[in-house]
Formats: sequence, structure tokens, C-alpha cells
Amino acid sequence: MDSSLTNSKKPTLVIGGMTDSGSTNPKPQSGSPDPTLGDAFSNPGLKRDSRSYENDDDDDTNSLSTKKPRTTMIETTSQGCQKIVPLDVKPLTIVPPETPKLSRQFWKAGEDDESVPIPRYCSNDAAVRVHPQFLHANATSHKWALGALAELLDNSLDEVNNGATYVHVNTATNERDGKSNILIVEDNGGGMNPSTFRECLSLGYSRKRNMANRVGQYGNGFKTSTMRLGADAIVFSRCRGTNGNNPTQSIGMLSYTFLYETRKCEAIVPTVDYELVNNEWKEIVYNSRDDWSDNLETIMKWSPYLSEQDLLDQFDHLEEQGTRIVIYNLWEDDEGKLELDFDTDPHDIQLRGVNRDEKNIEMAKANPNSRHFLTYRHSLRSYASILYLERPSNFRIILRGKDVQHHSILDDMMMMEEKTYKPMRSPEWSSDQEMFATIKLGFVKDARHHIDIQGFNVYHKNRLIKPFWRVWTAAGSDGRGVIGILEANFIQPAHNKQGFERTAVLAKLEGRLIHHQKQYWSSRCQEIGYAPRRKQKSYYESNVTETTRPLNNTNLNRGPSPTAAPGPCRQNVESFVRNQNTQVNTQQASGVKIQPEIRSTNKTPLGRSFQETGSVNLEAELQKVKQKSAEVVSQLQREKAQLQLQLEESKAKIQNLEKAQGQKEPKVSKAMIQDLVKAQRQNELLELQLKESKDKIQNLENRQEGVNKIFQEERARRDVTENALRKRLREASDVIDGLKKQVETFKGKHML
Repeated sequence: MDSSLTNSKKPTLVIGGMTDSGSTNPKPQSGSPDPTLGDAFSNPGLKRDSRSYENDDDDDTNSLSTKKPRTTMIETTSQGCQKIVPLDVKPLTIVPPETPKLSRQFWKAGEDDESVPIPRYCSNDAAVRVHPQFLHANATSHKWALGALAELLDNSLDEVNNGATYVHVNTATNERDGKSNILIVEDNGGGMNPSTFRECLSLGYSRKRNMANRVGQYGNGFKTSTMRLGADAIVFSRCRGTNGNNPTQSIGMLSYTFLYETRKCEAIVPTVDYELVNNEWKEIVYNSRDDWSDNLETIMKWSPYLSEQDLLDQFDHLEEQGTRIVIYNLWEDDEGKLELDFDTDPHDIQLRGVNRDEKNIEMAKANPNSRHFLTYRHSLRSYASILYLERPSNFRIILRGKDVQHHSILDDMMMMEEKTYKPMRSPEWSSDQEMFATIKLGFVKDARHHIDIQGFNVYHKNRLIKPFWRVWTAAGSDGRGVIGILEANFIQPAHNKQGFERTAVLAKLEGRLIHHQKQYWSSRCQEIGYAPRRKQKSYYESNVTETTRPLNNTNLNRGPSPTAAPGPCRQNVESFVRNQNTQVNTQQASGVKIQPEIRSTNKTPLGRSFQETGSVNLEAELQKVKQKSAEVVSQLQREKAQLQLQLEESKAKIQNLEKAQGQKEPKVSKAMIQDLVKAQRQNELLELQLKESKDKIQNLENRQEGVNKIFQEERARRDVTENALRKRLREASDVIDGLKKQVETFKGKHML
């Protein structure tokens, strides 16, 4: 037998507190001055379970301790002796307080009625205990029920290194009432021995902290997830014997209903353990057999299983090793229906209420590549398929008897681009881990239907933390259809694994994702049917001021010519020049010297403004006309080639007929000649159209050259102006330096 099991004293697990007894049903002692305070106040130093088991009729955990009414009295006789005589009264009827009932709605289960009895405090020691209501309060971190289920899937996947090949999520009927549903999560991992079993049921203890490729680190996931899905959970775990130890199996019950309705003052988890000895399962008794029996009795009373044999039968599902979690008394919504929907799809577990959108469900049928975006909020099958970036090939997720197929949203993307994110290390990032992520983004394949789908799937250590994170919320249709995926191992996830801790590192990543999405959308939105987006000005280009000489009025006012720019372009140039002259004159009149930021001059503000306002439309028009003209030219060339071929054939036929028949059939020869003349005329017409198209293309090219010439002139003028401004800035800087030296000299003389 495992020495660690036989020599150590393992009491009933008390989460966050201390207890000396393994019993979950402490009996109050008679004669206590205040039965609501327990035995320790009347007998300091007395252990909680120092009690007699001779009379088991008074073992009611739901009733408070009360004094028995007096039925006798002491009477003094005539001889001076005292004797006990019965009283001629009937004893008072003791009515126990009504047992409080736990609400079946999750968000109301934490409320406590002031009229019900307060919990009994069992000792006066200095230990700080975890109140049972903390289990409920702790579970409220899961706003989304499917996020709680994902925690249980994580625990099973972590057991792959211990031999786990599957996790099966299923539902069954509660054996106690024969009608309510229970939720079962079962895997064939390594299981837990009695020590690790109690660690699992304790708050805040985790062996996964700082382990590679393990998301869990807070030791809180199992408790919060089970309490979020239902009021009660019972766990069965079987562990193979290692290092010469015998195999063990353990049963533990985390029941909020039990703690609430028995008015416990601390979170107690009754557990029982077994050990395989000579091919027979024997009880592991730590303190006393009575304590072990009390725990088993409590489990049978408050669990779906009515006998010890029913409990042991659950291990038949685990074979040699594994863990089976049964969650019962599932939470209900405001309408009295289960929050989890087991009826809509026999191979899925779905949510009712606000997470379910019938419109999205219909859209998912018409847009299969967007199905996961539209359904993951209410469907466990959809969410579980994208929950892991990669899934071990030998590990299966089975949902109600049917495998969940792994899905990567990369398969739903088109026009994909890859970006590398590697920010500068900031002081708040103390880890030695490299800040690096590969961002893959593109359009969803259904983006041409213009449905509002966008967001990034952000993973942490292979686990999906932020599904379809919408970082850019723009007015109108901007950003639609862009989805992406990345793994950010350098950002710390929140406790519920449904988001990240809001830090400066996360803010930097969010800003970079917004930048990439805007850039991708602006450059490629026209490829899926949206109007092209104009490139936005930079801060420098929209704020810098400069002087420029007026344009030649003769050039501005002359009529249209092949090299003349369009009217709107000229107007924009004139307006820009007038504004710049006004700004410079104002600065000169006020005597203010402004030193603008000097940056690269590859793209000038004037050229950028001119191109944005005039050349964009002109270039697009020219491109369309050139493309259309090229198509017409190619079509005319094809028709010309066909007519030439017909003409050659006609000439050959005529020559053959002249040779064969001479002048016998002049009518036929004249008809052929007429066809030949007609073909020649048609050919001439096509050649004329071809020439006109070429002239039109040449005219457009000349106009484009004229516009380019104007651009070059404006750039040259801008360079001259910029050089003048730079020279003035240098002169001003020299003057300032001279004035500073004079001031310093004056100060030195004044001090002397």
C-alpha cells in the first residue's frame, strides 16, 4: 500500500480552511449554551467530531441544536429527602426551521434570504475559511457558459502526455429523479491519486504553473467551470499505480446545494478513496471508519447516485485510468428552461438566450465559410472545432457520440497576406520570452456577399483566447470581410481564458492589428466589390505649410489642349497655392518663426494633394478608356484577319472557276465579284475604325503626358520653395544661436 496514503491523515477536504475531522455531519453536543455557535465555545479545545455515535436518531444535518423540554422536577419529602417526580405537562413541540432552497438560476443563486438561519460556525480558532457562497461568486467570472465548458476540455487535452486519447462530452438522465439532465465530461488520461485529487478540488493550487504549452496556471478552472454550468458536481478519478504503489480511485463531491441548504459555514468537499489490493478495491481510511462512512453517506444523499454500488459502477466507464466529471442540477434561465439546450441538435450542446441569433444561423447555411463566425457563440461543436490552433493527431473530442472535426480558419480565407509583429521590448515586459507573432490575414471566402464578418482569432499557447476579436470599428462597411489569425504567447490571458489582461503590451498589439486591417482593406477592398478607398494623408502632409509662387495665369486660363490638366485639378492647385501664400504672409506679418518638422521629400505635399484630387479620377478614366480601346482594337484586328481570309478564299474560288469553266457562267462570276467588292469595302471600313481608335489612344496618351509634365513642374517649384524655406530656417537658427550667446554674455557681465 502507498505509504503516503496509510501514514498521512487526510481529512475531508475543506477549501480554504482547516478541520480536524473527516466527518461532514458534525453532531452538536447537548447542554451547549448557544447551539448556533457549536461545541468549541462551551468546551474550548474540543475537536468538532468528539461525539458519540450510540444514538443515530438525532443525526439531522438540516436542524439546529435545541434543548429538550423539562418533564420532571425535584420534590422534597416530609422526612427531608429529595425525590424526582414527573411533571403533569406535555412537552413543547419543537418545529425545526424550514430548510432554505437554492435558486436554480445561476445569477440568483448567490443571493441569500435574510429570513433563513445563518450558517453555524464550528470553532473559535483563527483560521480564515472560504464561505460556500465564494464558489458561486468565483464562478461568475464565466459570463459565457461555453467558455466554462472549454476549461474542462483544456484539462483533458493536458492529459495527452499521460496517455489521453479522447474527451467525451455527453448528457444523461439523473438517476435520483429520473427526469432532469446531467452533463458528463470524461477522458482516459492519467487520472489522479488521492493527493492530486484533493489538489484539484482545492482553490488556487496548480501544478501547471509555468509549464510549457499549458494555459492553466491559476488552479481555478475546474471549480469555476463546474459551478458555472451547474450547482453541483461529482468527480470520479482512477489512477494507475506508479513507483510500486497500488492503483487508486477517488470520489469527491463539490456541491453548492449541499453547502447552501445545510447552512455550512465553510466550503467542504466530502471525498472517499479506494485502493486495489489483491484485485479487490478496499477503502482507504485516514482518521476513522466513521468519518469515511459519513463522507460516503453525504455523497449518496446529495448526488444523483443512490448507493455505493451505483457510485462504483461509474468507474466502469474509465477502464484502467481516467477522470469522469458529472455536473447536475444544471442552471436554468428566467423562463425555467435549462441554459444548455440538448434538444435542438442531438449531436451538439447549444445555448439559449442572447447568445443564439436565428438570423446568424440562417446566414451560416447560405455562407458555409463564415459558419464558425456566425455560430460559435451558441454552438459547442462550432466553438470546439476552432478552440485549438493545432490538435494532437491521436486526440479526439467527442460531443454526444460524434467526433468534433478540427477546423482552421485559414481554410476560410482568400487573398491571404502574412505580417510579422515584433515590437520593441518595453519596461513592463519582464519575461525573457521573445515578443514575436506571425499575423495571417485575408478576406473570408464569403466576403463578396458583403456580410459583416471581421475579426482576429488570437491564440495563446495553442488555446483560443479571443475569438474573432473585432479591433477596428469603422463607420459604414469599412473592414468587412477581413479575418486573421495569430498566436500571442507573450500576452497574459485572463482567469476565465476569454480575454487578455489589459496591459500596454496588449494595447500595442491591438494598435498594430488595426493598422494592418486598415491597410489591407484600403488596398484590396475593390477586389471583392467595394468602391476603391482613397489613400489618406499623413499627418505631416496634411499640416505642413510652405510658400510657392503663383502659377502662370496664361497657362491656367488657356483653353483645352492635349497637355492641359482637367479643370478641377487646376482649381485645386490654385486653391492650394492661395492658401499657402496666405499662411506664409500671415507668419511674416506677425513675426513668428515656425520650424516645421523636416522629413523625407520623396513624396511632396503638393504633389500628393494634386494627385489625390485630380489625377486619381483622371488616371482611372484613362486606364478604363485604354483598356476598352485595346479590346476594340483586338476585336477589329480579329475581324480584319477573318475578312482577309474570306477574301483570299473568294479569289481562289474565282480563279478555279475561270480556269474550269472559262466564260460559260458569267452570272456566277459577277456575283462572286460583287461579294469580293463588298468584302473589300468592309475591310476598308474596319481599317478606318482601327485608325480612329489608334488616334484616340494617342490623344489620351498625350493628355497623360501633359498632366505628368504639370506634375513635374509643380514638384520642381516645390523643391525650390523647400530649399528657400530650409535656407531661411538655417538663417533663423543662426540668429537664435547668436542671440543666445549675447544673452549668456549679458548674464555673465551682470553677475560680475
